[in-house]
Amino acid sequence: MYLSRVELDTTKRQTQIAMVSRNKFHGAVEMSFEREEGSRLRNLWRLDKLAGKTYLLLLSSKKPDLSGIVKQFGNPGSICETKSYDVLLDRITEQSVWRFRIVANPTKCEIRADGRGKRVAYRTCREQEQWFLKQAEKNGFHIVGDNLEIVETTGLSFNKRYERIVRALAVTYEGILQVNDVEKFRKVLVEGLGREKAYGLGLLTVMRADL
Repeated sequence: MYLSRVELDTTKRQTQIAMVSRNKFHGAVEMSFEREEGSRLRNLWRLDKLAGKTYLLLLSSKKPDLSGIVKQFGNPGSICETKSYDVLLDRITEQSVWRFRIVANPTKCEIRADGRGKRVAYRTCREQEQWFLKQAEKNGFHIVGDNLEIVETTGLSFNKRYERIVRALAVTYEGILQVNDVEKFRKVLVEGLGREKAYGLGLLTVMRADL
């Protein structure tokens, strides 16, 4: 596994458009890999802000060619790096404690009058927190104490192909977690959490917590 980071130039028109229409970033991410007939790579990505700069983070099973992303959304001086993610995965142990960040799409399925299910977003902070706590239980970790914070909530809405409108609620969670089940936790780090992963949601990143 590889974790990559590309600094984006937010003054570029293309970048500004892509930050609203997330399918533009999705297309650029997919083009960073050689296509193999009959296979479809599942890559996770998200946008992050750090020290006044905006980055695209990308987690992938194959090493990407980031030149296309830099050309479209960065500039020649952009930070662009790829590191092995296996080193971090190997450090995951039972009861280990980590600081985390994730931008996720907390939803539930409502049954309509016609009997069909419809995905709807959890809107209140309490509902969003409860959703995340349930996901933690399913995926091999728990929150340490009350170290769970919702730091941002953003509504995404953009047109996809054939004029279909994509709408999703992006909720940014931060906090401290402890690992209960190593295999389940490694799996969620690699495969992501929740829906709308193609549009920059679901990537859970961690760093050692000094408690």
